[in-house]
Amino acid sequence: MEDLFGKLIASARRGKKKRVLIWGHRDEGAVAAVFRAEQEGWVKPIGVGNPFKELNWEIDSPSIGIREAGIRAMELMREGKADILLYTGPLDKEFFSLLWEQIKGLNQTQVLSYVSLFSFPNNARFTFFTDTLIHGSPGLREKIGIVENAIRVSGGLGVERPRVAALAPLELINPALQSTLDGAVLSKMSERGQFGEAMVEGPLAMDNAASASAARHKGIRSPVAGNVDIYLFPDLESAHLTSQFLVYAGNLQSAGVLAGLPFPVVIRSPLERFRPWEINLALGCLIKG
Repeated sequence: MEDLFGKLIASARRGKKKRVLIWGHRDEGAVAAVFRAEQEGWVKPIGVGNPFKELNWEIDSPSIGIREAGIRAMELMREGKADILLYTGPLDKEFFSLLWEQIKGLNQTQVLSYVSLFSFPNNARFTFFTDTLIHGSPGLREKIGIVENAIRVSGGLGVERPRVAALAPLELINPALQSTLDGAVLSKMSERGQFGEAMVEGPLAMDNAASASAARHKGIRSPVAGNVDIYLFPDLESAHLTSQFLVYAGNLQSAGVLAGLPFPVVIRSPLERFRPWEINLALGCLIKG
């Protein structure tokens, strides 16, 4: 099977060297991945805080604690001193509160979301799932931002006209199911060009999103059905459970990135098992925030 994740790392190696600001608790896997990337010449690491004080990198205030390091890291990112923020954990309220502070001054439709990548055996391209980490029950405003973030991430990997399935329990509009209403609105927005070249179809149940023949059987004719690049899930519960099933029962590789800020944020999601730091770092190098 074609190793799409290996190709992703190879693309990052060939690209422009990126400055990576590292903050958080010490994680040996993250440190090893960044060291390899530095030796291969595609990143310049900048450590912030105690966990990285003994490393032979450009260290900023090594004596400060984790929270103070986080505040300083955000200042450095706003000042353009680095291209990518790599956070080694923990994924707690303090971390996300610092990120939300960065979003407050941005466009009102801007939201933070996590975009997961999967490589399926029968598909020669990446498939994107979102939002798999942040929003428990996103409303329409949040879903608009989540779609925009996923379009931006997929564009960084060369998907010029992504096909987006706005998932719901069924493909018919039902006022009692908010996800069907949201899917219909997103689809109409797409028709009006509000997502650029991306095509959003919804609402779609999983069967007619994944299978063109199942869609035709239900009278749905759309270039998205059976040819989806991005799956927009109605809520975090369905997104996370589906992703967990694919990773643990299906033994599939997964990667991801936090999007919605002017810079990519590289973390390790609980969904990611194999080579997560190296792959996620490469992903961060290939996309914009």
